[in-house]
Amino acid sequence: MIKRLEIKQASALWHIDGAEIAMFHRLNITVDMTMASIEAYRDALQSGSYRQDNAPLCEAFRFFGGISFVAIGYKAYREDFLKMFRYYTKQFVMEWYESDKCIHSKEVGIGHVFETMLCSKENTIRYNFMYILEEIDNSHLFVDIVNEEFGAFWMKKIKEAMERKDSLQDITSRIGAMRVARYCMAMLDATTAYLRSVAEGYTERRERISVHKLNEWLFGTVARTGIKGYDKAFQSVLKDIARDESEVQSQKFIAENRLQLDVNRDVWVLYSKHGPSLYYNKMDFTIINSPSMRLEVKHYMKHRFMAVNRIKDRFLSQVAYAVNLLTTHNPNIKYFADVDDVDAKALHIALENAETTNCGREKTQGNIMTVFSTCKIVCAYLMGNMRDESIKSPRPYQNPFEKFIFRNSKDYVKNTPVIPECVMEQLKVHISELQEVYQLLFKIFSNTGMRAKEVLFLEADCLEKSKYEGYVLLKYKPYKMLSARRKVGAPDYHRVLISCSLANEIERQIKSTKLLRDEYGLPYIFIRKRENFKASMLNIWYFALLINKLIEKYKICDETGELWCFISRQYRKTLAVTLIENGATVEELAYWLGHLNSGTTARYYAEVFNQNIVNSIVDSEVDK
Repeated sequence: MIKRLEIKQASALWHIDGAEIAMFHRLNITVDMTMASIEAYRDALQSGSYRQDNAPLCEAFRFFGGISFVAIGYKAYREDFLKMFRYYTKQFVMEWYESDKCIHSKEVGIGHVFETMLCSKENTIRYNFMYILEEIDNSHLFVDIVNEEFGAFWMKKIKEAMERKDSLQDITSRIGAMRVARYCMAMLDATTAYLRSVAEGYTERRERISVHKLNEWLFGTVARTGIKGYDKAFQSVLKDIARDESEVQSQKFIAENRLQLDVNRDVWVLYSKHGPSLYYNKMDFTIINSPSMRLEVKHYMKHRFMAVNRIKDRFLSQVAYAVNLLTTHNPNIKYFADVDDVDAKALHIALENAETTNCGREKTQGNIMTVFSTCKIVCAYLMGNMRDESIKSPRPYQNPFEKFIFRNSKDYVKNTPVIPECVMEQLKVHISELQEVYQLLFKIFSNTGMRAKEVLFLEADCLEKSKYEGYVLLKYKPYKMLSARRKVGAPDYHRVLISCSLANEIERQIKSTKLLRDEYGLPYIFIRKRENFKASMLNIWYFALLINKLIEKYKICDETGELWCFISRQYRKTLAVTLIENGATVEELAYWLGHLNSGTTARYYAEVFNQNIVNSIVDSEVDK
């Protein structure tokens, strides 16, 4: 039943099929006209004729106004009105999908649905839909319908992309990473299977996986995945999958290094473990211009890496530089067997005339020696008994590179400078500005003279009791000398004395990294993990960078007034010189530096002796 109950000022109270609704009263609109409009509106809702023609809805909206239009539909014919609203929500979602629009707000506004509902070619309705639900007590139902239909549509699109193993970047550009992540979590099983498949793809391509790479592949580089409101549950799933796949890669990549040694491939990627991280060496043989000589170098590199486990190797770049110079000078060179004495001499002249190396650094005699050494090694392999029987290229009858003998080669090597006392004193004053862990590195280096890797890979049980009061033994593994120590039956670990105060700081570092070491099953005390990053070892290069920033900031100069350039190797040399100048014997110095024979240690003595002679000559000249 439809009936007007009363009129109060400018408002009329109506009874409409069991609901009492207050509407704006207009004198020029009769009761019969209002009743007829309500009935037409009701018929459109109940019959569903709006699916074919929305004219009755448009007429009702113009007649009653936005707020009364919703109030009548929702309060008197709630089920039919919500069904109609859902229908136009689906229409809006489809029309929006077919356009090129993107969402920039947190929620999809209901106003878009009413615009679709009341779209008319004859007479466009212009209305501010912000307050259209003012008379509705639980207006969230409309928001829920919009979000539900919008989500259902895009979840279907996301699932289709997942089934095709496609990226979600196109979808993300339309609806945003936050919404995509939320929809993915609504279908967790499908999402997990999809993400695991994507993660396995990195392993199949022999590419290291990370959460950052997954995020970038899924959502694109412009997606903001670290902002407040981003689905933490989705990010947690992503991290778990990346961690699981990373553990698989740590075993699989290293075990399959030998499978990369295929001469039919132009790119080899070799991996090794570096604490909790995977380090890799990507060798691209296409840097060698000559295809035939490239194949010969591949055969040698296969032989080289079949015999050693380490992957750090700059051999390829050196030999490629030489081969390209040879073939540029003499295009008739197709194989190493074609290189004669004249070509080798031309290579030497070209290297002498070059101002920089192939890496862009300043050229030294040491660089020339290295290039000739690599060529000599490859040529010797192609001539020797270790040559692969499958090589079809002609066997060289001579090795023209071995005729070039570089005498006194050690004299061409630039010695590591000693840190002047004035520089060291100023560094000690300002080192407190760095993080505690970098302060600890500084103290260990300056007190022990250990090499960078030896410090970086100190283990949790590195501290041992000493028979000397006030001192503790620091146990470390001298990696550079490890194979030599094993050959002579020496233990893997070496020990040096350190002060109790330094030992206490190391003990604090051991305790602070216990949880991280337990999580990754590693003994190293300089392991770290930043938020949203994988765990890794401290970066010695970054440590040196921080020290050099301090030097630049405080203008720390040597005796000549030049800014000091710091590298970690200088600590070892500085400690050695300090010990020598304070009367340490060869045996004592060998103990501190972990040398196996006194010959290596004697070179430090010789260098200090020669430098003292130079200094005395300079001083005598100054006195004159």
